[in-house]
Amino acid sequence: MFIALHVERVLLILPNSLWGVQMNHKGHAGLTLLILSPTFFLLNLKDFNSVATLIFAVGFSWLPDIDLDLEMKHRKYTHNILFAIIAGIMFGVLFNFAGLWLVGFMGAFLGTICHLLGDMLTYMPFNPLWPFREMEVALEKFESNDKIVNDGMMTIGSLAFLLYLLRYAGIL
Repeated sequence: MFIALHVERVLLILPNSLWGVQMNHKGHAGLTLLILSPTFFLLNLKDFNSVATLIFAVGFSWLPDIDLDLEMKHRKYTHNILFAIIAGIMFGVLFNFAGLWLVGFMGAFLGTICHLLGDMLTYMPFNPLWPFREMEVALEKFESNDKIVNDGMMTIGSLAFLLYLLRYAGIL
């Protein structure tokens, strides 16, 4: 419970347009936790940089929806692998000033990729592999603003993150 509340408090600093539009940020953050926590757990990634990367990926999972604030066509320019690479490089360079280039790159890249995976489950098609492949995707599993799905992603993702933190602490 603390983790979800803590993550939600951090999310309050994000732009207002990210709340309640498309798959909301709570859903994206939860999905990122749900994908990366078990992955890092199974790969036994439990050093400081791995934990920091996971936390920053959650924070960056809102990044593709910056198109809403910039009044660009939604899911066109910021919802693809090229944007994930550019965001990774950009934040890698910024984090490099603290000696954490890989944390910045992987945090932004993985957060963006997890966002794209979440959006692929909704009804609105977009081209996540652009510019490498022209293929619009919409798996149509749920409405992007479904409160139950978004809250469920945050809850289950937070539990997965808690298990990962217990592993990090040496309890598991």
